[in-house]
Amino acid sequence: MSDLLFEIGTEEMPSLEIPFLAGELEKEARRAFAEAYLSYARLRVAYTPRRLALLVAELSPEQADQTKEIKGPPAAVAFDQDGRPTQTGVAFAESHGLTGGDLEQREVGDKVYAYARRTVPGRPTVEILPTLLPSLVEGLHPSKRMRWDSSGLTFIRPIRWLVCLYGETAIPISLGPLRSSCTTRGHRFIAQREIQLESAADYERALGESLVITDPKKRETAVIDGLKEAAKKLGGDYLLDEELLQRIVNGAEHPTAVVGSIPSEFLDLPGEVIDATLREEGKFVPLRVPGKTSSQFVGFRDGLPDDKGIVRRGFERVVQARLRDSRFFFDKDRRQPLSGRVRELREVVYDVRLGSMWDKVERGRALAGEIVNRSEKGASSQVDRAAFLCKADLVTEMVKAFPKLQGIIGEIYARLDGEPEAVCVAIREHHLPVFANDELPASDEGAVVALADKLDTVVSALLAGEEPSGSRDPYGIKRQANGLVCIAMERQIDLDFVALLDDLKDTFAMFEKRIEWQTVKAFLVDRTGQLLRQRYAIPPDVVACVLATGAGNFYRALSRARALVDWKTQGAFQELVAASTRVRNITGSTVEKGFDPSLLREEAERILWREYLKAEGKFTPLAEKGDYKGGVEHLVPLTGPINRYFDEVLVMTQEEDLRRNRLGFLSALAGLFLRVGDFSALVVNNT
Repeated sequence: MSDLLFEIGTEEMPSLEIPFLAGELEKEARRAFAEAYLSYARLRVAYTPRRLALLVAELSPEQADQTKEIKGPPAAVAFDQDGRPTQTGVAFAESHGLTGGDLEQREVGDKVYAYARRTVPGRPTVEILPTLLPSLVEGLHPSKRMRWDSSGLTFIRPIRWLVCLYGETAIPISLGPLRSSCTTRGHRFIAQREIQLESAADYERALGESLVITDPKKRETAVIDGLKEAAKKLGGDYLLDEELLQRIVNGAEHPTAVVGSIPSEFLDLPGEVIDATLREEGKFVPLRVPGKTSSQFVGFRDGLPDDKGIVRRGFERVVQARLRDSRFFFDKDRRQPLSGRVRELREVVYDVRLGSMWDKVERGRALAGEIVNRSEKGASSQVDRAAFLCKADLVTEMVKAFPKLQGIIGEIYARLDGEPEAVCVAIREHHLPVFANDELPASDEGAVVALADKLDTVVSALLAGEEPSGSRDPYGIKRQANGLVCIAMERQIDLDFVALLDDLKDTFAMFEKRIEWQTVKAFLVDRTGQLLRQRYAIPPDVVACVLATGAGNFYRALSRARALVDWKTQGAFQELVAASTRVRNITGSTVEKGFDPSLLREEAERILWREYLKAEGKFTPLAEKGDYKGGVEHLVPLTGPINRYFDEVLVMTQEEDLRRNRLGFLSALAGLFLRVGDFSALVVNNT
């Protein structure tokens, strides 16, 4: 068996898109080889800014033989009474290269048919690859395509060369006007030469000698090692997020660290401003030393070490120019306080259907005020001040230049203006979480303002008809709703948000509503269920149990779900589920609400009534504190009395008053269980 190399050489591709194209190429290659019955030991895709390379180790020299079974005419037609093939049967067999004696009879349902089975010899791999490999390239889905000649071939960047080797054999591949060869290209700047490959196995070694690191993991290691070395010499640390790391790793074929200096005149700028300025270029990494902003940074060149300092000086000139712009933006912003910019939000259109950013701020203040009053989280005056200021930095020059500083620059400016510390922190935290598994607001004020802002975003967009569908979610409603639910759960915000929306409908009365309020509520409940399953690994039946009784209080929904998960495997609880389901089944459609205990005639009724009172009295204070696990413990003793009740009491008696009373009592009992969830939705082993 030999190795396969298929390299697509291009102009420089966007750094953040290359991994997605590589992943798609690997996935499609695995599918295509499986469908072609070609086996291999390993398959992977290496890539740099100028190439995607499919590397397949020990690819089989030919397809595996395939056995095909073809269904033919009914046996009564294909065979005579003695079981010999008829003329029809023989014709069917010969059409597939067989004789009549090769036919079989097989039952399919209640009928019998003739079947032909034949073995198709596998074709040589070298005959399959010229068709298979081009289809992989044509099947990729880059975010944008460009056309560079009249052939009609399109890709994210112009394709300049193709290489295809199976072992030492060159495979002729055609893609548009391009024809494959054994010739690849070295590093564009420091090894500008063509490289003749002798075999597929020689690929990475040969390119390595030409200073091209094809393995992205090795390039990432080189980047991290360079940063660690620089940080160690400085006695500090480096600030590197995943996006910046990918830009550096996928933006160079041979990344090399270069340490540069920041002019002292810019070191009085806030550290976050310096960091954002450096990151904006996509190849500069900020450094940090304890207690202050570092006067140095690390840049990455695509090439050999900068022994003469030429690249370092070039990097420093770029950084100085960018920081000069940032200084101008900062000084211009500081000519007026942050509070003075809030009125400018009237001129910023949030959405033509939803008004301006000022309108959004006013809705957010109304929501935040109610959340404070109902949850008792945060100081009312500071929450209102933070909600008033939280969007003001959108009109600053700094945020216009660096959108990722939203909230961060607002916190900085608010602190310089002398605003209370809780207000400053809440301005920054109200954007959190920015992405899945991001940090959540740590302060009460930040949590409340974040909840209000996200609730307004979700509700107003939904009411305007922007309900997400498939991959379309222009307002990021799912992400915002997930953040809303997560904050409420993790920060233990004991508040029913569905009830809050019912009470504050007038807040959203300014624009035309294209969907019903019930759809908004259903969306929030659906996101709650998604998070319970995915983030907290709550089983689907427990999620259904909890959501069946309403999930407007996200924190309590999580508390109830966790309690049920703990109880679900216990035998005593499983018996309670069976008993409570009997109650639920008979009261599911009843409208009886009240009952008179004096009309409980049977002994079994009176016993269940007494046990209900004891259970309710012990359950309620625990449930009010959110201790549902402890509360359920006091529901378990109801199992025996419930079973006895149904054994001895005829609920649907012909005496109307008595029947209504009994249904009313059972409804009250069912209501006690429903404070935890609809137990009938649970899947338990109660055999």
